[in-house]
Amino acid sequence: MSDESWEEQFRQFLRKTGDDFRRTGEDIKAEAQKLLDAAMDPEKQQRVRDRLNDLTVWARKTAHGVAGAVEDATSKAQTALHRATDKVTEASDASSPAGEAHAAASAARKPAATAKKGRRAKSKAAKPRRKVGGKRKK
Repeated sequence: MSDESWEEQFRQFLRKTGDDFRRTGEDIKAEAQKLLDAAMDPEKQQRVRDRLNDLTVWARKTAHGVAGAVEDATSKAQTALHRATDKVTEASDASSPAGEAHAAASAARKPAATAKKGRRAKSKAAKPRRKVGGKRKK
């Protein structure tokens, strides 16, 4: 292949590529103009504002709902913490001589709770041991 034919092919390639770039640039410019015209349309702007207002109302309602759910969860956690604290206090009172009568009375009130604990212990003991480790090394 001679240098002149290669140079001619290269010039043709450059012309063709330049034309493609020009057409693509014009297409992009026309599409951008369409988008700009659509964005400047007062009717479309009003629709966007209306949708944003709807979204704002929805977001407020959702935020209030989440806040209520968090408040409920917090109060439940607080109640559970108070109950656990009371149980620990009762247990420490039971270890003292004055609290033995109180512990006996509370034990008489809660026979189902101790039965459940016994069942749980049995169910855990019945499970097979989990294998530890991986493949044997050779």
